[in-house]
Amino acid sequence: MRQRGRFAGYSLFVSNTTDKDHGFLCYRNGSELPPLDVTISCISHGRFVIYYNERQDEINYPAGYETKSVNVELCEVTVRGNE
Repeated sequence: MRQRGRFAGYSLFVSNTTDKDHGFLCYRNGSELPPLDVTISCISHGRFVIYYNERQDEINYPAGYETKSVNVELCEVTVRGNE
């Protein structure tokens, strides 16, 4: 449960730069705790896949969310694409 609380609320972007704000939002987790094993399909072009997650002090997060800033361990990430 703790790991799921750390991942909760994350987003994935595809971008040609390391700046997520110049990227395409592929996925945004909702208020539910995400599964630890997930497959996300995103049809977009770019050089970078950006995992983004933040916690803000003024936000009341749903039950189960880890509310402190923590390191997230990604064990395996596979990116498949066509040229």
